[in-house]
Amino acid sequence: MDLRALSGRIAPVHDAVSSFLVPFLAAPPETTSDRVGALARPGRSLILRDLTEKVVEYRSNNADPTGTTPTEKDFATVRLEIFGPDGEPLGETTGAGRMLYKQEHDGHFIAYFGEEIRLRDGNVIRSGGLVDDARLTAGEAAHFPAVVVAGPLRGAVGVRWFRPLVKEAHDTYESAIVVYR
Repeated sequence: MDLRALSGRIAPVHDAVSSFLVPFLAAPPETTSDRVGALARPGRSLILRDLTEKVVEYRSNNADPTGTTPTEKDFATVRLEIFGPDGEPLGETTGAGRMLYKQEHDGHFIAYFGEEIRLRDGNVIRSGGLVDDARLTAGEAAHFPAVVVAGPLRGAVGVRWFRPLVKEAHDTYESAIVVYR
């Protein structure tokens, strides 16, 4: 069987099921929900703020490491080490970014960045989303949904944000991860 034909047949069903289930599975609970009350128990959340992430490996098909000359064909991979506010190593993140298109109204490139965060406590978090590359390059923070896919908090959802500390270098980031279940 031709896999492309099968994929074409399955895609509408996948889209319909996804658009129906996502609101039930991913929408935050109402404040009065028992799910919110359960967050008062230890071990139901992970709140990591004031993190520092340092690039240890970066590869890109764009020779300009500053990010100031993007193209629609840009693709980059990155690996960073994550440190807590006290400088203690907490884990690492590996990810990739891909330019998708250039906005007509402001000339900014929109990219997708996805990553896997492996923490020393055993939690593995997958995060990703769209980012305005010009705003990130200028120092603005990017915010993405985050889901714990393995480890003690498997199934926890939340948010992850990061921003470059030095606009010109893009080798050190300030970040935070907040997830709960």
